[in-house]
Amino acid sequence: MTNEKREQNDQKVTVVALLMVCAMMISILAACGGGKNNEAGSSSSPPASGSSTQSASPSESSEAPKDITLQFWTISLSPNFDDYINGRIKKFQDENPGVTVKWTDLPYDAMEQKLLVSIAGGNAPDVVNLNTGMTMTLAGKNALVDMNAEATEEQRSIYFETLYNSAKLGDGVYAFPWYYGLSAFMYNKEIYEKAGLDPNKPPTTWEELRQHAVTIKEKTGKYGFVPTYNPPADLYFSGVPVISEDKKKIVINTPEALEWVKWNKALYDEGIVPKESLSADANYATDKYQSGQIATLTTGAAFLSRVKTNAKKIYDNTLVAEMPVLKSGKYHAGLMNLVVPVKSENHPEAIALANFMTNDESQLEFCKIVNILPSTKKAAADPFFTQGGDDAESKAKIITVKQAAKAQDFTLGVKDEGKILEPLWKNWQKMLLGDITPEEYLSQSESAAQKILDEVNAAK
Repeated sequence: MTNEKREQNDQKVTVVALLMVCAMMISILAACGGGKNNEAGSSSSPPASGSSTQSASPSESSEAPKDITLQFWTISLSPNFDDYINGRIKKFQDENPGVTVKWTDLPYDAMEQKLLVSIAGGNAPDVVNLNTGMTMTLAGKNALVDMNAEATEEQRSIYFETLYNSAKLGDGVYAFPWYYGLSAFMYNKEIYEKAGLDPNKPPTTWEELRQHAVTIKEKTGKYGFVPTYNPPADLYFSGVPVISEDKKKIVINTPEALEWVKWNKALYDEGIVPKESLSADANYATDKYQSGQIATLTTGAAFLSRVKTNAKKIYDNTLVAEMPVLKSGKYHAGLMNLVVPVKSENHPEAIALANFMTNDESQLEFCKIVNILPSTKKAAADPFFTQGGDDAESKAKIITVKQAAKAQDFTLGVKDEGKILEPLWKNWQKMLLGDITPEEYLSQSESAAQKILDEVNAAK
């Protein structure tokens, strides 16, 4: 089990566990490929950016429609965040007389079927909470409203550009970014000092991290870190295209990819990272860190609360820094979004609601309730994120929000993304165990993923 998957099991942060939800992506396009696509394609061009359908809020128009009901669907936010969501809905309704919002919260494994049935029945919700992978899949089928075409510049401009463009396909952007999480680099000051390393100079690149890990192992017998394997995203953030711009060709067998794969293989073969971590349980990295057996914890800041509760001495010895960066210079953010289906009959009002729920005020309030990060620039600049105490949790909050401008989600933006990427995951373990070489990993994974992609494209 990979560390990334382990992180999703932390019960304290219900919202963070949703950030990498991918299970909903299978089979829903069968419903989107019918009337919804025909409706989306009925016009040769989208509405102009300044058209009369684009009021920032229904209340801004003197002819605001009355008695409109918006169906708003979210994933696993109830009951933990009932007060927050209901409070934001009430404020939106107060500011927009005549508009009523009906909130439906679904577990992630039920969202797909519910959405499928609603689309097939012609009763699609107006605003829906989706992860980036599913957002891009539906965008590729013309099932979602293009925010570049129908939202106002005022609405679009509040978000970090990299996060907003995570849902970009061609010239369109098909979602407003909502909440997400980023990893911080947390490390044990005492272990660093025992290894003869300067705790005031944490690694800034993955190669520096490897060098530190080698020194720590030699000097202390402890491991420097546990990798957070995510082969597709790691390759992408290492400068590998993964998929061509026209979505027809898998591109992973590159020199950059081979360098990254060989780097990880060497770590494993040389025992620089614990081999048992490849098949360990979900709590492996955190348990090892809080027991003082590994020097660093490269994960979401929320996991620090567990360390604080279970191992106060380790927590008090913990320093926090930005994550080392890969070649792209960007950080991987598992992002949740709000989208507006094309079949919504109330595009301006639905866009206004999606924008309201993701605006500066709404996101800042949400972040004060749970350890997540805001996708808006103004909220991220609030003193809540820029000021704090000297404890590790406060520093992690400040550091991760500094990374927001360089944060981006990863997705292929095609149907059945999970199936297409599956060879990269399955062959990764084979490669680390020595069943195949790094070169074979790339060639075999690219070939297998290409075959699935061809089948997906042929079925359109």
